[in-house]
Amino acid sequence: MLLTFIRKYKEADDVFSFFFKSNKPLIWRAGQYLFYTFPNNHPDDRGVTRYFTISSAMFEKHVSITTRISKPSSTFKKDLLGMKKGDTIQASGPDGDFTIDDLNKNYVFIAGGIGITPFRSILLDLDYRQKPINVQLLYSNRNEDVVFKKELESLAQGNPNFKIKYFISPQRIDEKAIQSQRPTANDQKPIFYVSGPEPFVESIEKILKDLEVKSQNIKLDHFPGYPDR
Repeated sequence: MLLTFIRKYKEADDVFSFFFKSNKPLIWRAGQYLFYTFPNNHPDDRGVTRYFTISSAMFEKHVSITTRISKPSSTFKKDLLGMKKGDTIQASGPDGDFTIDDLNKNYVFIAGGIGITPFRSILLDLDYRQKPINVQLLYSNRNEDVVFKKELESLAQGNPNFKIKYFISPQRIDEKAIQSQRPTANDQKPIFYVSGPEPFVESIEKILKDLEVKSQNIKLDHFPGYPDR
């Protein structure tokens, strides 16, 4: 499919959201991703294709990518940043199972930096469909410039079972922080969803395993190419 670029928005110091319209009907579940391909005669060693979580929810009627663009950046992200209104990019999918299936469960979402993107889609989708948001969000970021902060806090105000705790560097999400989420108020073991840079996700996964959280109660979403947080 082709996605037509609409606009971009600066979410934080080096984080941008890019908004697209699809040339054909596109249905996805909140938390899924698409593959994107830019033709480039001189790509870097990561090639011309990337996958990004869809940071928008279906009801918003557009596809959005939210990503950190640091310096120096990849050829792909340079092309992305240089898009003009009406430009197109090839996409395929959606794919991925980082989605919510059982709304009667309690969830702990653990986000490292740009790993907040699937959670934005999931939380906005649940709120729009007036579904329960039984979620504790632990959100780690390198500074106070927190992506989607206003949206998340607005959701928390309207959903009493949705709680947010920020961990701003040098604070880290450690065993004590995760242990504080167990047990939940109704003594139901929560399901842990972890999203962010690969080193971050791997460190949280190790903590969860050390705490003897069952593998079926852990879902992971690795973001390649990013440093920790």
